[in-house]
Amino acid sequence: MATPEQEEPAMTITTGEEQMRKSFHEHLEELRGTVIRLGALTTELVAAATQSLLDGDLALAEQAVRNDDVIDALTHTVEDDCFALLARQQPMATDLRTILATLRIAHELERSADLSVNIAKATRRLWPGQLDPKVRGIVDQMGRQATNQTRLALDAYADADPTWARALADMDDAMDDLTKSLFRYVLSLAPADEATVQQAVQIALVGRHYERIADHAVTIAERVVFMATGEYPVHGSDRPEVAGDIG
Repeated sequence: MATPEQEEPAMTITTGEEQMRKSFHEHLEELRGTVIRLGALTTELVAAATQSLLDGDLALAEQAVRNDDVIDALTHTVEDDCFALLARQQPMATDLRTILATLRIAHELERSADLSVNIAKATRRLWPGQLDPKVRGIVDQMGRQATNQTRLALDAYADADPTWARALADMDDAMDDLTKSLFRYVLSLAPADEATVQQAVQIALVGRHYERIADHAVTIAERVVFMATGEYPVHGSDRPEVAGDIG
């Protein structure tokens, strides 16, 4: 029969493992909080860039450009934390999927922020010109759509809810339709002078930026599906695709 002294090392190891697991999940929760903050700032940046363009507000555009530095710094923090967790804990299964998905989601948010900065810079390039009323209406819709899709993608991540992937894919179709409408109208405008041509080019680029922001939101939702289930959504199908060796 084992004595208490003989049993003590096993109990110590078990307690140590439990402490390590507790610490690991505390760090995961901190990481999740950082990404949620990153997503909130990105969503605000999309909205601010849109408003600066609609109003011709140079001060708001400059503030949007500066705010991207905070988002870049937060993204680097997420990267460092993810790599540290991978190196120290060597996670498997769900924990590994969570870290890998979180790393990718942070990059998607950073790219959306960069695209928003491009929209804010378009405000400077178009100033002091006024947007054509129809262009303004479409841009307003695209900005709202991009903001909503980014917010919903972030909600999906915060709740670890994979059901948003299909909804965001459907919303992305609406963004594609808006992009086509914008391009058709811009192309229909007779280029009266060089200034009109330059404005048309800037508006077309803005439309492309919004379309890509929406695409990043869809990718985030797909990463949430992977994080929660170990499967990737298959475009155009309700059947998920099993992802590699990470179970």
